[in-house]
Amino acid sequence: MRVMTGLATSRGFAVGPVFICRGNGKVNIAEYSIEPDRVEDEVLRFRRAINEAKRDVEGIISTLKERSSRDDAMVFECHIMLLEDIELISQIEDRIRKGLVNAESAVRSAYAEARGKFEQMNDSYFRERVRDLDDLERRLLSVLSGFGENMASALKIPSIIVADDLTPSETVQLPRDLVLGFATNGGSPTSHVALLARAMGIPAVTGLGDITSSVRAGERVAIDGANGTVTICPDARTIREYADLYEREREISEAAADGSPVCTLKDGGEILIFANVHPGVPISRLREHGARGVGLYRSEYLWLNREHEPSEEEQFRAYRDAARFTNTLGENASITIRVLDIGGDKIVRGITRKEENPFLGDRSIRYLLHNKAVFKTQLRAILRASAFGKVQLMYPMISCVEELKKAQEILDEVKKELEANSVPYDHEIPVGAMIEVPSAAINAGAIAKYVDFFSIGTNDLVQYVMAADRGNESVASLYQPTNPAVLFLMRNVIASAKRRGIKVSVCGESASDPVVGVLWAAMGIDVLSMSATYIPVISAILSRLTRAELDEYGLLDETFNGDLTADEVYQACRAWLKAHVFDFENIVL
Repeated sequence: MRVMTGLATSRGFAVGPVFICRGNGKVNIAEYSIEPDRVEDEVLRFRRAINEAKRDVEGIISTLKERSSRDDAMVFECHIMLLEDIELISQIEDRIRKGLVNAESAVRSAYAEARGKFEQMNDSYFRERVRDLDDLERRLLSVLSGFGENMASALKIPSIIVADDLTPSETVQLPRDLVLGFATNGGSPTSHVALLARAMGIPAVTGLGDITSSVRAGERVAIDGANGTVTICPDARTIREYADLYEREREISEAAADGSPVCTLKDGGEILIFANVHPGVPISRLREHGARGVGLYRSEYLWLNREHEPSEEEQFRAYRDAARFTNTLGENASITIRVLDIGGDKIVRGITRKEENPFLGDRSIRYLLHNKAVFKTQLRAILRASAFGKVQLMYPMISCVEELKKAQEILDEVKKELEANSVPYDHEIPVGAMIEVPSAAINAGAIAKYVDFFSIGTNDLVQYVMAADRGNESVASLYQPTNPAVLFLMRNVIASAKRRGIKVSVCGESASDPVVGVLWAAMGIDVLSMSATYIPVISAILSRLTRAELDEYGLLDETFNGDLTADEVYQACRAWLKAHVFDFENIVL
C-alpha cells in the first residue's frame, strides 16, 4: 500500500479500479515531404479535416445542451472559434505550400508554435488554455491519420480515471455514472477537469506528479479529494475507512439539504449559507449541497472563453436563467451578480492589455469606468434579469468613495434609459461593494453610506494586506486569513456595516475552511458564500453551536492581543472547536 499526495481539487471519497486514459497523448503520425503537384490536394485534405473536426465538436455541444445547461458548452464553442481561426488556418496552409510537407506535419508544427506562445504568457488562465490546443491538435491529427480510440466506449465499469491530464472533450464524454473520481499527474484548481469535477460532485486530486506510471489498469486505488491523497492498493482496513468516510459525507450532505431555508444554530439562531458559482459550471446541484442562494456569481467567466464581448442578450439570458434557478432555493434566496472582474490574473484576449503589475492596474471596476459602453451593456443585462428573481448587483475592487460614486452615476443613467423604454426591472435592486482592498476595509464607514450591502472578498484582501501573491509558492506561507492584521480589518468592516444597518457577507474561499468560515460567522458575518461542496461541513458545525458559544468563539482572537502568529491563532481556534463541537473531527473528515 502506497500513498501519493497532490492538490485537493474536488471534495469527496471513492475507492475503485483504475482506468488509465492515454487518449491525451500524441497521435502517432507520418511526417513526410510532398511533391509540388500534390500541394493543393494536401490543402484540400486539411480543409476537409477541419470540417469533420467541427462537426465532431458541434455534436458535443448539442449533447451538452440537451444534458445540462448552455454554459457547459461554452468551452467547446471556443473550440469552434479556434478551428475557424483564419490566422492559424493560414499558417498551416502556408507550411504545406511553402514547406512542401503533408498536412499532419503542418498541423503539428503550427500547433506547437501556438502552444509555445500560450505557455510563455504570464497568466495562469492562458497557460491552462494550452489544453484546448492539445485537444484540437489531437482531434485534427486523428481525422487526418485515420487514428481513433474512444475512451468513453472503453470504460465499462465504475472506475477512478487516471491520466496525465484531461482535455475538456475527453472529460465531458466520459459517462458520468461510471466515473468515481479523477487522479491526474498535472492540472490545477483552474483546469477544466477540476471545474467539471466540482460541478459534478466527483472527488478529484490533481498535481500528483507521475501517478500514471505508479498504477496499473484495474488496480484498486482510494481517492481522498478533501485532503489531496491517493492510496494505491489499499488494504481491507483502509477500504472500510473510506466506505465510512463516504457514508459520513453523504449523511452530512443530506442533513444540509433537508429543505430548511437557512443554517440553524443549536439554540435556533440562523445563518445564511450561499454558494459561489460561475457560468460554465452547472448550478443544478446547489440545492442538494444545502446552498440557499448564490452569494457570488462570477460574471467574468462569460468573457474568458471567447475573443469578443458577449452581447447584451447573451448576458441577459445567462443572468435571467441563474436568477430563475435561485428562486427555487428558498424564501430568502437571492443571487449577487458581480460585474465584470477582469484584469489581474484574468486576462481576456482582445479586451485587456498586458500590464507590468496587473493586480495593481486597470482591473475590475477601474476597467469598467474606463470602458463605459461595456459597463452600461452589462448593467442593462443585469437590471433586466432582476425582473425574474431577487438579484443583487455588486461592484468589485472598490478602493475609494470616488469610484463608487462614478459607478452609481452610470447605473442611474442605465436605469433612466430602461424606464424611458418601459423595460421592466427591479427599481429597488440592492447594490453592494466588494471589500477586498485595504483602503476600502479601512474606510468602510464612509463607503457604507452609498451601498446596501458589503461582501468581503478575502482572497484578494488577504493577499493585498500581506503583500503576498496567493498563487506564488515561495510566499504561500504568508497567505494568512487569521493574521491579526487581517482580523483587525475584518472587524472594522463588520462594525461599519452594523452601524449603518447593512448586511455583510464573505464570498472569499476562506469561508469554506471550517475553522475560518465559522470564525467569520462568529464575528458577525450575515452570509457565508463558498464552493457548494463545502457547505454541508460548515452547516454541520454551526448546527452544533449556540449563539452564545459563537460569540465566545468570535472573541477568541481578541484575547491574544495580537501576540500570536496567524498559525497560532488558527490552531487555537481549531482546538476550541474540537472542544465545543461534538464529532468535529468526523465532520471535517
